[in-house]
Amino acid sequence: MSTLFVTGTDTNVGKTFVACAVIAALRARGRRVAVMKPIETGVTSHPEDALALRAAAADPAPLEAICPIRLRAPLAPSVAARLEGHTIDPDDLARRIVARAADADLLLVEGAGGLLVPIAGTFTMADLARQCALPLLVVAANRLGTVNHAALTAHVAAALGLGMRGFVLSQPLPATDESAASNAAEITALTGLRCLGVLPHLAEPRAAAALLDVETLVA
Repeated sequence: MSTLFVTGTDTNVGKTFVACAVIAALRARGRRVAVMKPIETGVTSHPEDALALRAAAADPAPLEAICPIRLRAPLAPSVAARLEGHTIDPDDLARRIVARAADADLLLVEGAGGLLVPIAGTFTMADLARQCALPLLVVAANRLGTVNHAALTAHVAAALGLGMRGFVLSQPLPATDESAASNAAEITALTGLRCLGVLPHLAEPRAAAALLDVETLVA
């Protein structure tokens, strides 16, 4: 069973879009994909990211299995949980991820925000990925500042002993800037990570699937 943890250099960098594009590419190759969004914050009615992942994968699992923790406040999970009087158990999350890993050829897990987003106390998304031995796909927005953000993420991951498959540059907004043409090469030069795709601004994740180096991603 293969696993993949999709993390971002920040929030709103296109994690869910890229995750759905990866899922579309894998399904086009006949792979059966299961998905998880262990924690989603900012949920007022339905967990939109988790539902997007489930739809992309045609994952038949109940929403409780895909997104077990849903919090209203658009804040870091530890803060949102505290406001709601909820205690997040990292070990329980890890057990759920391991259990889901038996459901398909590949389990794709999408984090919330970046690697050092706190889940409970000092336990972070990076700790969850490490506890479950999940290799990383780093998603960064292709804009000014992303070289620094991606390099910081890569250095943190390396320091924690996390495996990294590479990075994808997304374009969440139509507008771009002068850095877009050089960001991928600069990130690779600084981190040694492979760029597995540079995505333009697209309406549908399936349109981005052909632009990803999926063979390297899940090798």
